[in-house]
Amino acid sequence: MHTAIIIFFGLVLLALMLYIGEPIGFSRQTMAYGFAALWLALTVINGAVGVVHAGQSVGSELGIGSVVFGVPVAAMVLFMVLSAES
Repeated sequence: MHTAIIIFFGLVLLALMLYIGEPIGFSRQTMAYGFAALWLALTVINGAVGVVHAGQSVGSELGIGSVVFGVPVAAMVLFMVLSAES
């Protein structure tokens, strides 16, 4: 359940960055790269907390972390591809 919640928050963060960033003056590409870097950092922190405090193994955190990172980034790539075509 924790994984689904973290992925949900990643998708919410993506939406906020892409839709609020443009009116502020940032391009979608800049916000997408910023999101990828920020989400990678947050995923690594989440994995470190899982290893240190929850007692998870590094191998399981790497597997789950790749999913946690990959789903919102895949959504970002899909959004960028679809918005470029329209």
